[in-house]
Amino acid sequence: MKGKNNLEKIDIKSRNIPILYAAEVIGGMMFFLPVLALYYQESLFTVTNVAIVFAVEAFCIVLFEIPTGAIADLFGRRKVMILSNLFIIFAIIFLSIGSGMIMFILYAVFMAFARSLASGTYSAFIYDTLKEENKEKYFKKIIGNFLALWPLGASLGSILGGYMASISLWVPVFYTLIPMIITLIITLFLKEPNYEKEENKNIVKHMFTSSKVIFQHKQLIVLAVTGFIIFSLGETMHRLDGLFYEFKQIPILYFGYISAFVYGFSSLGHYLSHYISKKLGNKTTLIIAYTLSPLLTLLATFTTGLWAVILFTIPSLAWGIKNPIIDHLINSEVESKQRATVLSVNNFISQLGFAIVAPFIGYFSQIYDINTAIMISALLLFSVPVLFMFLKKEKQILTS
Repeated sequence: MKGKNNLEKIDIKSRNIPILYAAEVIGGMMFFLPVLALYYQESLFTVTNVAIVFAVEAFCIVLFEIPTGAIADLFGRRKVMILSNLFIIFAIIFLSIGSGMIMFILYAVFMAFARSLASGTYSAFIYDTLKEENKEKYFKKIIGNFLALWPLGASLGSILGGYMASISLWVPVFYTLIPMIITLIITLFLKEPNYEKEENKNIVKHMFTSSKVIFQHKQLIVLAVTGFIIFSLGETMHRLDGLFYEFKQIPILYFGYISAFVYGFSSLGHYLSHYISKKLGNKTTLIIAYTLSPLLTLLATFTTGLWAVILFTIPSLAWGIKNPIIDHLINSEVESKQRATVLSVNNFISQLGFAIVAPFIGYFSQIYDINTAIMISALLLFSVPVLFMFLKKEKQILTS
């Protein structure tokens, strides 16, 4: 399939995909992302306190993750997606008026609930939209394109946010409300795809039966364990990256551009994921990506200035390459009626890792420095490609 012919064969009739594309770009325009750690530190004073707020958010996601996935499966994904965007707005309101731990904790709780509602739901929604038209074999390509758009919006938002932050760290927080409100409005135009639902509406029972699915499949167990390690270490480094750049004596004016490069690489990785994995295979792609990623991060800790920034930002390419493959592997193993919940369980395990690890990384940053904490994290990430070797090769996935 080439050129125009290829586009015709994967043309999606449903309006859901273009609506989601638009919402994902605009939803990524969180202007405060490059300076969030600094915004916290301005009021909380220590890296440990900053890490605690991040950890609270992660622990709350852990609490909400599986129930919200079950709610999406049982009561409809569209309603849950709209609710998620509404709670993002509430969270940012608390962040904008916050000046101490209590308000930041409230932001963390509301944002955690919003993220839990979205987690797994968007992926399941897209998969079932495609399945409705018998085009689910194109899921990895579509989800790659979709996931590439949020960091694309975040790149633009980061550049604008960097300039806003030079005025005040509060300014990018407040103005983020504008794109978030637009995203909520766009989401209202989505149409729920048809999918198989459980006859009962027992959330606890659905959570239990869906959770068992992961522990019955070696493939899903490997993905859950690697997700735990990648997210706990990678997300912590990402959340504290502003402190790392500050340690490397990078002026705050450039933080927005640096963040734009991070999200830009992530976006490119999501977009290329389907093409790379189709050539190399899912397993090989994941192993290579997560061998190079910690290596470059480790090298960044030994360098300064521009080289430190370059080496620290490129690994986000691996993050982007990974996500569509992982989503595809999980979706291919589960039934529609359990899809959002199983994805949420997998995300629950990842968030649990972040909640546990983030305070330790913050503590290491305080007793040593942020550079040493990043170095330790990079070394631990080398365990991931070893675990990926236990994934099975699935020929049918390579042809999708």
